Amino acid sequence: MEIEVQKQAKVPLLSRERVTGYAHFENVTPSRLDIKKALAAKIKAAEDCVVVRHVYQKYGARKAKIIAHVYADQAVMKELEPQKLLEKNGLAAPVQAEAPKTE
Repeated sequence: MEIEVQKQAKVPLLSRERVTGYAHFENVTPSRLDIKKALAAKIKAAEDCVVVRHVYQKYGARKAKIIAHVYADQAVMKELEPQKLLEKNGLAAPVQAEAPKTE
């Protein structure tokens, strides 16, 4: 898999950088975790501060558009990103709902 970075836009107010690009691949669409590892290596960022927001795949195409956020600090990342997205990126453990109490 090869990552092609199209645009990097700094968002200083939110302490993050928005990265837009393409993932080129041979067989199946790579997982978010594989894309996150390759993107972190490409832009030389810490892997645990990268959140892949979207992966847009077209049928039959051997590339997918990716949108990711790269944070400077994990605390800010956990505050701004939704819990479900952090779970998808392997950055948080799934939260289990409590069973209703019956008495």
